Amino acid sequence: MKNEFAKMDAGKLHQANKKMLLKLIKQEGQVSRSELARITGLTPPSITRFVEELAEKDNLVELLGTGNSSGGRPPMMVRFKNEGNYIIGIDLGATSIRGCLVDLNARFLSEIQIPTEINKGFDSILHKVKQLIHKLQNRVEPESKIWGIGMGVAGLVNTTTGVIEHSPDFGWSDVDLRKEMVNDLDIPFFYDNSTRLMALGELYFNSSRGLKNFAVINMGYGIAAGLVIEGNLVRGDKGFAGEFGHINVDSASTVKCHCGYYGCLEALASGHRIAERGKEEMARNNTGFLKDLCQGKPELITAELVANAARLGDQVCVDIYEEITDYLCKGIGILSRLFNPELVYLGGGITENGPFFFEMIHKKLKNYLFRPNSNLQILSTTYSEQATAIGAVSLVLEKIMSLELTIPVQNTA
Repeated sequence: MKNEFAKMDAGKLHQANKKMLLKLIKQEGQVSRSELARITGLTPPSITRFVEELAEKDNLVELLGTGNSSGGRPPMMVRFKNEGNYIIGIDLGATSIRGCLVDLNARFLSEIQIPTEINKGFDSILHKVKQLIHKLQNRVEPESKIWGIGMGVAGLVNTTTGVIEHSPDFGWSDVDLRKEMVNDLDIPFFYDNSTRLMALGELYFNSSRGLKNFAVINMGYGIAAGLVIEGNLVRGDKGFAGEFGHINVDSASTVKCHCGYYGCLEALASGHRIAERGKEEMARNNTGFLKDLCQGKPELITAELVANAARLGDQVCVDIYEEITDYLCKGIGILSRLFNPELVYLGGGITENGPFFFEMIHKKLKNYLFRPNSNLQILSTTYSEQATAIGAVSLVLEKIMSLELTIPVQNTA
């Protein structure tokens, strides 16, 4: 591992070695100093110096003393310090706001969910987020440490400026949430696009799969994708990578997307489209179960109701899902040609409508895959409805593991 750092100056080399060791210690959970020296090629005195810094200065490693010996000098053991170190993750959704308090291994200690009530406006939503954060702060021991708050929000988040340039779900444009939040928080606060964070969560907390190339597709009332290529989350030039919902899957379509173009995947396969198709079919008096489920009121039709009617055997609603899954599989086929992922995770509200959705995907996908990509796996996201919140936690953990954050003050909430 030494060669990759050979041209660094002393300060950068020191920091790079510390980050490398911290990552190794976290991966192993508990490991000896001699084993760290063997893996990294660093000298035992260097290992001792770095480990002591990580323990005393950075508060991320614990010195455990001697371990069991298999002959010779007993090994000096260290482990990643998880206990008493916490992160708050927030999923800011248009329907609900979900907050979680987790340790650095993503073990949930507490979770809160409240309605967003988007109709009450921007100030009300921010007030709710701040209240939720303070409630979670109050649920940890006084001697514990909260390293930071991460939040996922739907929309185009400019990673250079931190500004949400556009969020159709909320009707926001040019919003700087950090500027709005910072005066009411004494903890570092970060946010990013919710789907990108879903992918980051899979990268950080599902590493047992060993995947380096995968996508997470988030299907709700919009459609987006988070991409991981060669083990790195793809953000793009300004943070706008992954607008999967705006690839064209039907050049002859007359359905206009909110972006202004026709034939976008989001316009043809999102939750909004499923609900609209249900309303169209009900207006033609083609549906049976759907009409009963919405009590004859088209304005109550949602994608979930259409799915429920399909499960009950409403053939028109089954056909609606056949239509939208066909478009989705066409989009996945395009994605697979572009970067050859090992696996695609599907998440979001649309994917939680029962096994029939995934059965349709698996049946249709082979029609759209390039032969070399024919072994592409399709799975549900690991954390289901908690995926964005876990991704928001990962956003903070990424900065902790890069040693970008200093030791937080003890919780005094």
